[in-house]
Amino acid sequence: MLPSPTRPFILLLLTTAVGCGGSSSTSSTTTPNSYTAVLKSIQWGSSVTVTYPTACQMTITTTGKPNYTPNPYYLAPASGNDTVVAYTASSNMAMALISYADLEGSLKGSTATISICPAKAANTTTAGLGAIGYLISGTDMFNPFEADGSTAAVADNASYTFKDSSGTTQTAYFLDQCDSHSNGTTWHAHGNPNCITSQVDTSTGPSHIIGIALDGFPIYGGRDINGNIVAQSSLDSCNGITSPTPEFPAGAYHYVLPMGITTKYASINCYSGTVSTQTMAQARKLACDRKMMLAMFQAIRNKEKTGETANRMTMPDGTTMPAM
Repeated sequence: MLPSPTRPFILLLLTTAVGCGGSSSTSSTTTPNSYTAVLKSIQWGSSVTVTYPTACQMTITTTGKPNYTPNPYYLAPASGNDTVVAYTASSNMAMALISYADLEGSLKGSTATISICPAKAANTTTAGLGAIGYLISGTDMFNPFEADGSTAAVADNASYTFKDSSGTTQTAYFLDQCDSHSNGTTWHAHGNPNCITSQVDTSTGPSHIIGIALDGFPIYGGRDINGNIVAQSSLDSCNGITSPTPEFPAGAYHYVLPMGITTKYASINCYSGTVSTQTMAQARKLACDRKMMLAMFQAIRNKEKTGETANRMTMPDGTTMPAM
């Protein structure tokens, strides 16, 4: 269980998906600074192990699965002969039903090394597709956009209500109650994940750290030190702000996931700190292109239909990888 939100603490879980990428690393500075001791005081969940390779690096290994319970059913992009049950609100993407229980088996964890000595860079860097940070839930944080790089994901949701085999009414969403979903291998958020912030915050109190960006700066929910909602207009172009937080009462730069925002500012658009070229390249692999994503979902649906899992699955480019 996570600690009570009334206790001062910082939580962090990092994950990278095996299916579409690998581990990543970054280093902003090589000298401990005001962030270092705070980040080292993290209280970890039971599924996470952590080591410190250097004074300014933290290596985390996690399972990659969300630590909250998503809805029993989920909507995923339709492919092949799938039955289309809904279309997304903005991009009009066709959706088909999938069981979360079957999808969960495709979610993979891995190891990531990041800087715990972040510092602002002279210029910002665009946060591309794929992982841009990691959340206390053990899942990834993505930028605001879907795979096309322009559609705000939180404004492109879809839902489908039906009765399952037991007669229970179920509603499946493309993005769950946490503004999160899967691309076939990673469970990730595109906006303020209220089912994660609720693990560390009260309904009217200040936001606590819910994750960390690739440049090492912490990620917070949408309330300031006094529990007031942070206006998106008060944030910089990267959704960052320098202000007091429970973990940094004297003030520190951090990212904010604003509440109720469904535009490109729902998540982090750019990095204010330094992210290595290697880290950026590895993070982009987690995004998966549309063909890869559809192949992943089709493999999961084939498993649902047959009740069996093949030893290997063939991807659109002809390569094979272990089945889910």
